[in-house]
Parts: sequence; C-alpha cells; structure tokens
Amino acid sequence: MPVFAIICAMSTINISLPQQQASSVDNLIEKYGFANRSEFFRSLLRLVIHNENIVVQASAFPFIEPKSKSASEVVSAFTKTGSYSKKFLHDLEEGLSHRE
Repeated sequence: MPVFAIICAMSTINISLPQQQASSVDNLIEKYGFANRSEFFRSLLRLVIHNENIVVQASAFPFIEPKSKSASEVVSAFTKTGSYSKKFLHDLEEGLSHRE
C-alpha cells in the first residue's frame, strides 16, 4: 500500500529562548519522542490553534507582581521596555488608576 505525504511550503521562524527553557524543550522532545524541535513546536501550534484558550492562559502565566504599587511607576516600567503598544499602556494606566 503506498504511503502519501502532504507536502507544503514551510516558513522559517527563529525564536530565542533562555537556556533553561531550551533544555526543557529538549527534555520534552526526548520524553515524548518528537523527531526534532520543529516537530515539537508544530505540535504545540496545532494544539493552540485547536484550543485558543491556551493562549489566554499563557499570556497571564506566570504573573509577577510589580515591586511598586504606584500606577505611574508600573506604567513607566512597562514603557521603558519598549515592548508594549501605546494603547496597551493607556489601558494599563487607566485600569490601575481605578484601583488607587
């Protein structure tokens, strides 16, 4: 019986991980028998696409409580990273101001 493979174009995406996370990925690959890192991450993506609630959980885990309770200091720290949009920073500031 012939075996057919679905061939599709692949895109390359590079990610950077701290060494501890890379080691954890490699341990999971070995434990569960993935062929390589790409297969591991493709499987994770299929799971996320099937259950988008995982993204919600991942985006909030683990939440590290800020050292300062001052809304302006918290927003300032987020701003300094350069990783957040102006809309997010505005919403953050607005949300924090309601609790003070």
